[in-house]
Amino acid sequence: MIRIGVLISGNGTNLQAIIDGINQGVIDGNIELIISNNENAYGLTRGKEAGIESIYLNPKESREDVYYSQKLIEEFNKRHVDLIVLAGFTKILSKEFIETYKNRIINIHPSLIPSFCGKGFYGEKVHKAVLDYGVKYTGATVHFVDEGADTGPIILQEIVAVDKDDTVDTLKQKVFKIEHQLLVKAIRLYCENRLTIEGRLVKSIRGDEMKRALISVYDKTGIKDFAHKLMDLGWEIISTGGTYKELKKAGIDVIEIENITDFPEILDGRVKTLNPYIHGGILYKRDDNSHVKTIEEMNIGPVDMVVNNLYPFEETINKADVSHDEIIENIDIGGPSMIRAAAKNYKYVSVIVDPKDYDKVLAELETDEDTSIETRRYLARKVFNYTAYYDALISNYFNQLDNVQYPDYVALGYKLQQGLRYGENPHQSAAFYREAGKIKGTIANGAKLHGKDLSFNNINDANAAIDMIKEFDEPTVVALKHTNACGIGSGDTLLEAYNKAYECDTESIYGGIIVVNRQLDKDVAMEISEIFIEVVIAPSFTKKAMDILTKKKNIRLIQIEGIKNINNNEIDFKRVSGGLLIQQKDSILLNDEIEVATDRQPTKKEMEDLLFAWKAVKNNKSNGVVLAKDKATLGLGAGEVNRFWAVENTIERAKGKVKGSVLASDAFFPFKDSIEILAKAGVTAIIQPGGSIRDKEVIEEANKNNMSMVFTGIRHFKH
Repeated sequence: MIRIGVLISGNGTNLQAIIDGINQGVIDGNIELIISNNENAYGLTRGKEAGIESIYLNPKESREDVYYSQKLIEEFNKRHVDLIVLAGFTKILSKEFIETYKNRIINIHPSLIPSFCGKGFYGEKVHKAVLDYGVKYTGATVHFVDEGADTGPIILQEIVAVDKDDTVDTLKQKVFKIEHQLLVKAIRLYCENRLTIEGRLVKSIRGDEMKRALISVYDKTGIKDFAHKLMDLGWEIISTGGTYKELKKAGIDVIEIENITDFPEILDGRVKTLNPYIHGGILYKRDDNSHVKTIEEMNIGPVDMVVNNLYPFEETINKADVSHDEIIENIDIGGPSMIRAAAKNYKYVSVIVDPKDYDKVLAELETDEDTSIETRRYLARKVFNYTAYYDALISNYFNQLDNVQYPDYVALGYKLQQGLRYGENPHQSAAFYREAGKIKGTIANGAKLHGKDLSFNNINDANAAIDMIKEFDEPTVVALKHTNACGIGSGDTLLEAYNKAYECDTESIYGGIIVVNRQLDKDVAMEISEIFIEVVIAPSFTKKAMDILTKKKNIRLIQIEGIKNINNNEIDFKRVSGGLLIQQKDSILLNDEIEVATDRQPTKKEMEDLLFAWKAVKNNKSNGVVLAKDKATLGLGAGEVNRFWAVENTIERAKGKVKGSVLASDAFFPFKDSIEILAKAGVTAIIQPGGSIRDKEVIEEANKNNMSMVFTGIRHFKH
């Protein structure tokens, strides 16, 4: 244990910091004697209250400084003091005193030596000079004392930013805070025999128990506080580039990475951590004798923690008018290599990529002085998920760049948006993941304005409803349940459209989803409030509509900006056991031309209704058919295994309103039987893809009943 002597002249706040450091076990030393040249120094009281011998030596009793210094030497020698700490001592020490305790006297100065130091610069005079010169940064310096005035080898320095509104007093308080931390750390390093002097350079030697963290982050959320706490826990911190500068400004004792690698950052920062002195320190097995021997022979310092998050590739590709060159520069190389190395060696190394984990790690370090193997494995798992997502974004970008839809290897980039209470059924667990990129007009970009969180089925149904509403340009309402529409209506106003959708099936709409493609106003809100609806989706809501609907506790209100936005480059995935089906999304409504296959041409009104019905049937499950009239669905058949059954059920659901209506079928009619019952019910026109081997007899049946039939040449199966 190191025996410490302290010299003071004033209040002794730095002295108190040393006393606290010893009491907390940070400093492996003991203060044997406190001497002051000021009889009224409060520091003497602090010392006595701490049970430390504290004395006043009157400098006026000595004719010259040299005699006063001899008294100091005599008192300190009696106590066999190893280290002298000047904790705000204003008297000049003699050459004899400095020689007696050469490289064993530590002083603290309230500036960044060599600025604002030397003769005449002490106390508040330093801070006034800093403000007078208008510098942006000041700080504190701990140094060994030599014969010059503040010229001894520097042990530690910390930066303090000077704000525009700083006064001498506010600046003094900021520097004081840093001084206390810095002085305690310097004494700790000395007591642990970890300071060596080479010429004017002081080097800090890594102790056997001292852990090292490499911090290099793009997202700097919380990193200053985290690094400060690591430093307080005795960790050595190394860093790179912008992170190094941020930490240094924050007063954190940080080592620049090139001082570890003996190699500068090159190529505008493209190469900085790709170095054996870094990766060797991360990857070696601590319990493998051959690894340990190699590390020792090559003088590679261990890296016990890596804190890193990657260049913002995702944010970059989502920027407007971003160049290819900028995107390429935001592909991180060193970061993924470093965190993957640390994750691979998680048995010995902690790796943090998410600022949310800082508190978890610190809690374990404070309690157990290390992270548990379970925590390190948890952190490693997050790394591999993170880098897989990151690489998926990059691979997908290059695939899109070259219009490659089906690459040899598929990487999917999805990020957890929310956990769900359960899946389609209560016994199934579930979660919702958001696709990389900001795709407008999707449920993933919806903003919940009211109500509890969406369920698995709510999200699935909402997605289907949004796909349907995108087909329509005029004011339209889609009512949906179990991913199939139970009513669709278009009109001159949203209220007219709502009434049409509601009248299609006044029972099935109960507990369903409603989506609209215009701002939802109070008139429609009043109608919706009369029934139980799970979710209402709109591009926006009027205040009065919100006032009405928010009175219903269990309704969810979702705002989706850009609800009409269509991304024709989207692809669909269908998971099958042991594999994945990938296809282009069905984003085409019609081919360039449609063909009237019958003798009778459809009327203008029939054609309007046919196109409306075609839009409605496109997104319903196959086999799907829709009866419509006046831009309103009358009956919908979906998910049937037999097209005739779909037609039969749809006629029944239209409840006698079929006469004069039109029908749309998502695929061709294989037999004429459906045409027969449609004609009998009063349907006047049909739209279908065509392409059956029995098209001729189907057309003949339509002609026989004076029906018009349009072939689209495109089908819309949806399974």
